[in-house]
Amino acid sequence: MNNVNTPETEEQRLSQHDDEEGPSWGSVIVGLLLGIAGVVLIFYRYNQFQHPDGEVISITKIEMLLYKVSGKRFQVLLGAYGLISLAGFWLAVSNIIHLRKRK
Repeated sequence: MNNVNTPETEEQRLSQHDDEEGPSWGSVIVGLLLGIAGVVLIFYRYNQFQHPDGEVISITKIEMLLYKVSGKRFQVLLGAYGLISLAGFWLAVSNIIHLRKRK
């Protein structure tokens, strides 16, 4: 019994996995939604922190943890939302590029 993988079988195995995990238009849509959600969060939270109008600002536990760890600076939260937005738009653009190359 020989369990050594030959280069031919290794290439076949890798090419099978590449086809299953390729880019799709669904990934483009998810990326766009994530990017748009990040931008909306930036504007919403910015307005919340700049114009509190005596209201209690409600944020999630993760946001509160990040807010307290950063020394109660809301700019750190906005930066985190910016990273989320950039990641979403990067996902969309990279999938579009890969889909165009595939054709």
